[in-house]
Amino acid sequence: MLSLLLTLEYDGYDYSGWVKQKNVKTIQGELEKAFFRVCQQAIWTLGASKTDAGVHACDQKVLVKIPFQPRNNAFFIKTISKSLPPNINIKGYQVVASDFSVRMTKIKEYVYTINDNTYDLFNHRYELKVDKLLNVKKLHQISQIFVGEHNFAYFSGVKEGEEIATHRTITKIYVKRTKTKKVEFHFIAKGFIRYQIRMLTQNILACYWNKISLEQLQKDLNYPPVGKTTKYCAKPYGLCLKKIKY
Repeated sequence: MLSLLLTLEYDGYDYSGWVKQKNVKTIQGELEKAFFRVCQQAIWTLGASKTDAGVHACDQKVLVKIPFQPRNNAFFIKTISKSLPPNINIKGYQVVASDFSVRMTKIKEYVYTINDNTYDLFNHRYELKVDKLLNVKKLHQISQIFVGEHNFAYFSGVKEGEEIATHRTITKIYVKRTKTKKVEFHFIAKGFIRYQIRMLTQNILACYWNKISLEQLQKDLNYPPVGKTTKYCAKPYGLCLKKIKY
């Protein structure tokens, strides 16, 4: 049995997320189809991060268990990559121990991109377009209330009855303007909850636009309303899994 850790990049706009599902296109589903076409047998895969529908990745990590030893690992992976749709690519791979845990990451970094300037036809699938110029310094200041350990129950997609821990620690959040004049929200932590980053992003924007006060955000963070979830959630296509470190 050969254990490989793949580095995958993909445009998730046309997919229903990472996790394979029946009757819909997913990244994991397309990856396993590519392996089946080449290997003529089902190949087990497990992703480090369950990206949502429409979300992109530059550095998704995928553990793959191959029940045989290819003659040439590099050629084998290259063949698999060529069998994938053009919006999914295997950037690289490495051989790992049989007990390697792909979910035990040290750092995950996600980036949410906002275009507050001229419409960009060739990047509209990867950014949220807003009409007014944003004050990056003010956005950064608002974002800092979410840094540290908190109960993010109100700012997540956890459903009632799900056994998912909502106490998480965000190591760092920073907002910057890029050389291309776009605005980027960077979120760094060991792990995130479903919809968490998109909800935090939209709540930061809502506070910036005076739709919700900073005091109310702080209250919802310190005392999450039982059984309720914020109504603010940014569009998925602005979000990208930027980096994973072990």
